[in-house]
Amino acid sequence: MAKWSRRNFITAFTSGLFGMGLTKTMRADSIKLNNRVETKDIKIKKYNILGKTGLKVSDVSCGAISFFEPNVMRYAFDLGINYFDTAEGYMNTNSERYIGQALSGIRDKVIITTKHGYSSRTKITRQNIINRMENSLKRMKTDYVDIALVHGINDLKLLHNEELVSAYSKLKKDGKIRFTGFSTHNAPVTLKQALDSDFTQVVLVIYSHMQNEIEPLLEQVKKKGIGVIAMKIFAGGKHGNLKSFIGRETSYPQAAIRWVLSNSNIDTCITTMSSYSHVEEYVAASGLSFDRADLNVLAKYRHLVDDQYCRVGCEECLNACPNNVPINDVLRYSMYFEDYKMEKEAIRYYAEIDDQIKPYLCVSCDGICSDACPYGLKVRENLIHANEILSA
Repeated sequence: MAKWSRRNFITAFTSGLFGMGLTKTMRADSIKLNNRVETKDIKIKKYNILGKTGLKVSDVSCGAISFFEPNVMRYAFDLGINYFDTAEGYMNTNSERYIGQALSGIRDKVIITTKHGYSSRTKITRQNIINRMENSLKRMKTDYVDIALVHGINDLKLLHNEELVSAYSKLKKDGKIRFTGFSTHNAPVTLKQALDSDFTQVVLVIYSHMQNEIEPLLEQVKKKGIGVIAMKIFAGGKHGNLKSFIGRETSYPQAAIRWVLSNSNIDTCITTMSSYSHVEEYVAASGLSFDRADLNVLAKYRHLVDDQYCRVGCEECLNACPNNVPINDVLRYSMYFEDYKMEKEAIRYYAEIDDQIKPYLCVSCDGICSDACPYGLKVRENLIHANEILSA
């Protein structure tokens, strides 16, 4: 099969070459898609150096935002995955505990990242930060973490906080963390800032075939030697709820993974592996090139969800909202609930939003946010729906 680049995909889709009429071709190609890897050969085939850290990471890695069985994570390791991502806030700290259980006895063979968020409600003091990190290490049953990320920041001004910088420097000096960086839902802003940040050695960013406007910045960040990790690579993960994707021999996740990894500026991509079948499906995409079969699958997906998938980080609707509703956060939690099947976590995240800025007033609003959305999402209706399903 001929190889297809990200540019080919974007050009083909926007020019109208792909749409509902590609179904027959896609079905024929999809048979080849899943036959590219025999079950017995499923293993990680490629490892990349993560920026200037010197860490050698599997191209497909494991995220633990939603995780219920430590043995599944151990199976991922058995198939070659050596990079595992968690956070203090995932599953109300239980994700870190699962990491500790799953990776017990093989700590020296894996690379672990954890993340800590600092909101306006968070007391940022040197000792508080150190205590939180030490508690994370206890939960993960390890003396150190390879990468510590400041979680979910939209502006790197936070990284100039003297208390925070002092705390992470102390933790590094004491050997409790090796490298630092941040995760973000606002990469167009934060990646530019990262170019002037000594704190940033690794970044975790949203990147997918439907959200790829940061490619020029990724190249600059990579040239500086910052390790780049991609998250939310399945563009909403709506394939499980689309009838045309159910029962087919098409693997949308594999196509999405290969598209992301076809960008040499990406060192690894995080996938949430909550079952043994997820592990095998995602690992099977490792080291394989992006081709026409993948292109057809992604074009089909984009055709179906283009006006449903909220590109977190766009912020056009945020600027239009008269009530300061954190629209991208609300719709992201709705996505967690309906598409990721993380109902309890989504409700918990939503409960943390201040009631004064929840979308209660959307019912009587004119829907300026919908008019502002460049992708045609019915933002107002989606916000009302999100409030209904997330209000426990």
